[in-house]
Amino acid sequence: MRVLVIGGGRLGAQVITQLRKNENIEIVVADAHKDPCTVKNGYIKAVDIPVHITPLNFKEIVEQVDPDLVLLARTTEDWEQTDVPMGTEYVMGMERELTKMEISVLPVSASILGTR
Repeated sequence: MRVLVIGGGRLGAQVITQLRKNENIEIVVADAHKDPCTVKNGYIKAVDIPVHITPLNFKEIVEQVDPDLVLLARTTEDWEQTDVPMGTEYVMGMERELTKMEISVLPVSASILGTR
């Protein structure tokens, strides 16, 4: 099973930790930053897809990666919107758009994984 994890920050690191419990899962990480938390802290060696994924390029990336499942593991910090009023609402709106695509897309909750 191939899983595309969108987000290589703290939340992405938690997701990768959980996915690695199943050796049959191939993990592909997408993040706009070259050196996100997951790389800095040794969860992964490098980001596989070094782009900022939005509804505009999502379909192209999914066709390239061909995942069985997409996990959205981004926070407002990952979107670099923390200094913008309504930043959280912006992130949530973008994530909702991605879940409308034709592949299984699940947003991951930071509060459940304890990264908040």
